[in-house]
Amino acid sequence: MKIKQTYKTAAITAIFLVIWMVSGTLIEEDVNPQSESSLDTLASVTVLKSKAVQKSPFIKASGFTEADKFVQVRAEISGRVISIPVKQGDFVQKGDLICQLYIAGREAYPKIVAPFSGYLETVNVDSGDYLNLGGTCASLIDPDPMLLIADIAEKEIAQVKLGSDTFAKLISGREIQGKVSFVATSADKNTRTFRVEISVANADRSIRDGVSAEIFIKGKTVPAHLISPAILSLNDQGKLGIRLVNDKNAVEFKSIEILEDTIDGLWISGLPSSAKIITLGQEYVFQGQTVKIQETSIPEA
Repeated sequence: MKIKQTYKTAAITAIFLVIWMVSGTLIEEDVNPQSESSLDTLASVTVLKSKAVQKSPFIKASGFTEADKFVQVRAEISGRVISIPVKQGDFVQKGDLICQLYIAGREAYPKIVAPFSGYLETVNVDSGDYLNLGGTCASLIDPDPMLLIADIAEKEIAQVKLGSDTFAKLISGREIQGKVSFVATSADKNTRTFRVEISVANADRSIRDGVSAEIFIKGKTVPAHLISPAILSLNDQGKLGIRLVNDKNAVEFKSIEILEDTIDGLWISGLPSSAKIITLGQEYVFQGQTVKIQETSIPEA
């Protein structure tokens, strides 16, 4: 019985061995030729032969208006107010008298004067009031130029430079233009953003201080291509990009950055200056595959 059991076990083992060998052969014959035939088969794709153009994308940020100069005019000595020759809303020149003080025992009356030319936004005292050291006599504002203040993210700040053109839409709907006059070197420790100031002419005082605005700053010029958003895809790492055909007609994936979304398509960067962009058939090809190409001169919708 033991001999018979041994024969039986050996027979079963042999059968499994044969099955494994046959299945391995079948898999090898089934898979490898298929892979080779897939690589040898030339899929047909349509490509856009695209040339890069120099483009300056606009960086968008929420912000607000802020007067270039806005100060509280304070007393440098305590005393009683005996003269206020101005009123709220008046324009004063630098050095004009705003408040005059009386101090017992002194023959000369201390004067509080305008530190710069501007408009009196508020007058904080009346004649007869006692003004302590550091007390506010009035607030003075110079609204020309007016500033636009934007907080720019750290990933975009490198695109902003002094003198860059900008435009902004105020909450009222009015559009204004200006140029970047200041770019912070240090980021805000809480928001990790950089303060950017934009100078806007405001001689007529029509732009008010503290108004919300949507700000667009013209970034540095970069080579860009115009594509249809329909051809965007993600690679295995989740990066956004498109598929190209190189000089050997092999498929490549290129990561891109969207610069601007327009009615004509997407302006993107990250591609060579000259590129064969796959516009049709990209979903049926893979990295490194050799393909047949048909060229088109306009982006596919």
